Amino acid sequence: MLRITRIDLNPFFTLPHRTSGSAGVPLHNRLPFYRAYATGLPSHVKSLVLTSDLQGREAGSQNRLLGVPVAEALSALSREGVIPAPDAVFLCGDLYDYPDCHKRGGTGTVDEVFQAFSEVTPEVVGVLGNHDQMDHPEALPDNTTLLDGGVVRVLGNLNVGGVSGIVGNPNRNQRRTEDDFLTALESVTDQVPDILLLHQGPTDPERAARRGDPGVALSLETGFQGLTVFGHTRWDWPWLISLGVGQALNVDGRVVVVLPDIDGE
Repeated sequence: MLRITRIDLNPFFTLPHRTSGSAGVPLHNRLPFYRAYATGLPSHVKSLVLTSDLQGREAGSQNRLLGVPVAEALSALSREGVIPAPDAVFLCGDLYDYPDCHKRGGTGTVDEVFQAFSEVTPEVVGVLGNHDQMDHPEALPDNTTLLDGGVVRVLGNLNVGGVSGIVGNPNRNQRRTEDDFLTALESVTDQVPDILLLHQGPTDPERAARRGDPGVALSLETGFQGLTVFGHTRWDWPWLISLGVGQALNVDGRVVVVLPDIDGE
């Protein structure tokens, strides 16, 4: 069973970018990259990347969506020996921001982000957030899988499931009723994936300030033993919680590089 054993809370790298602010004025932020350690990874896997809510634009003049320079940064960090080259990247949605970063909550196409990650890792698996759209999902590279109620096997023997979107008005982008969302979720967890990718994750049953969906929390707590990775709502530490015998990791607005925990094997 894949299990996160520890997280280094000191970022090893930060990436400058712009993001939409609440007053219509772009904010200048730095996206943090963290190391985490896990047992139960396939023996040949040197690193996995988990991230979500890359809502912003690069600091440079090209003005690409933030996910594109994140992919390039991971490639550069691996060339420099800071991290092993990622064996897979897992994306949990909300990868869009307006070109001028004038307003929070913009919805738009994120094809370029999936394309960028596909060029720096052998496997990309993702779900869409409520602010994401795809212009040409049929044109995704062969090493890229978009999930919404399915499970895919990657890296030989790692099973990854996912459900896109959030609970909400089905007439709006990437939303479905709670009953439909939980039905899709449980159709995935019934297949016992090692990793579950969600955009909308659970609430923290022990800390009310860590918002999420209580129905998702109950479903995972009683029916899933693996690692759930999600975003949508920002949590301060702890980002990693236990739900029943499983774990849930909030990667909203951060990049987490998961490495094998040799000491924990």
